[in-house]
Amino acid sequence: MNNPKQQSVVHRTDRQDKLPVYRVMMLAGETSGDGLAAGLVKAIHCQIDPNRRLEFFGAGGERMREAGVHILEDLTKRTVFGLSEVVSQYFWFKKVFDRLLEEAFIRQPDIIILTDYAGFNLRFAEAVRKRLNLIKGDDSSWQPKILYYVSPQVWASRAYRVFALSRSVDCILSLFPFEKPWYALRAPKLRVEFVGDPMADRYRSVFKATEEFLSGKPQVLLLPGSRKQELKRHIPIMEEAVNRIHQAHPCRFVMVLSSRDQLEMAQMLLSEKHYIELRIGGLSEALAQTTLTLACSGTVTRECGYHGVPTIVFYRLAWLTYWIARAIIKVKYIAMPNLLLNRLVYPELIQSDARAESIAEKAIQFLDHPSLRQDTRRALSHLMETMGKPGAFERAAKKVLDYLPQ
Repeated sequence: MNNPKQQSVVHRTDRQDKLPVYRVMMLAGETSGDGLAAGLVKAIHCQIDPNRRLEFFGAGGERMREAGVHILEDLTKRTVFGLSEVVSQYFWFKKVFDRLLEEAFIRQPDIIILTDYAGFNLRFAEAVRKRLNLIKGDDSSWQPKILYYVSPQVWASRAYRVFALSRSVDCILSLFPFEKPWYALRAPKLRVEFVGDPMADRYRSVFKATEEFLSGKPQVLLLPGSRKQELKRHIPIMEEAVNRIHQAHPCRFVMVLSSRDQLEMAQMLLSEKHYIELRIGGLSEALAQTTLTLACSGTVTRECGYHGVPTIVFYRLAWLTYWIARAIIKVKYIAMPNLLLNRLVYPELIQSDARAESIAEKAIQFLDHPSLRQDTRRALSHLMETMGKPGAFERAAKKVLDYLPQ
């Protein structure tokens, strides 16, 4: 599976211009995956030979649609986290999974690109390989290359999944530098290419000078998460923490949400009188004006890190999900900046530690001591160095195009 070049094949052609048409199936779930897949598609379009034509189809969201992907199913509207949420939506996901599997075998794409969303996508890769093995000998002319863009976090939990990846996937396009050596030790035959994190490219110019950063009226940014259950669990705790912080530091408090639905839910969860300004979107702009962030663990912690913003990371789960996660997660930290720097730069408050008084206490320490914020920024200044040179999407696109039939 490791050779990116396929043998020359007779390919379908476009009737108008007689150019060979190559099909690429894209699967991405959640907003972050949708954005990554869309950026990759745009980079591929910029690099593709004008004598070739690509058709993209699959499952994703609005950003992939805007990039030119024919969306068969929108997976961004059904985000789940935790055992109970998965069980409650099992039949919907099975129906979508089966439909996409059928579409893959009907349309027979040259390449299948799976973006993040490991619970769904890894099973999809396995299902494609299993079905191809079953029909071998009858009609085995279709042999797609399966690429995984954004490594599943097998290094954090359930490391045994590396064997399924090795059996099912031709190449992993990795965002983080520690992943390639991790795979080399455990699955040396699996091809892994470190292409870099596009988010780091986007924010390379926004890491402000410390003196400018520490001046002006303090602003505390609140990032409660994007899933419905995250908002329900986190917003009441955040409001109580804000009330405590406000007594010591009458800061400006801003909560950034990603949609109108999230805004309406936040308004329902907050009390009538609160100190929090609610916004939809504009996260980077808000981070550029922020002294301190209180953030739900997830992708946003990378954004905070790349902006150089001191952040307190917290997370609450349903207790059953928490105990399962505690049993299977094998990394020291949950915030990606801490993992990348291999040290506790961002304080982490998980489950019963994620109380309003604990969050407020940590926040007041940061606000009381500029030197603590300065030390945090100094540590974060090394984050970009770990991510390599600019051009993450372009490097990923080049690797994808290497797998097109010649």
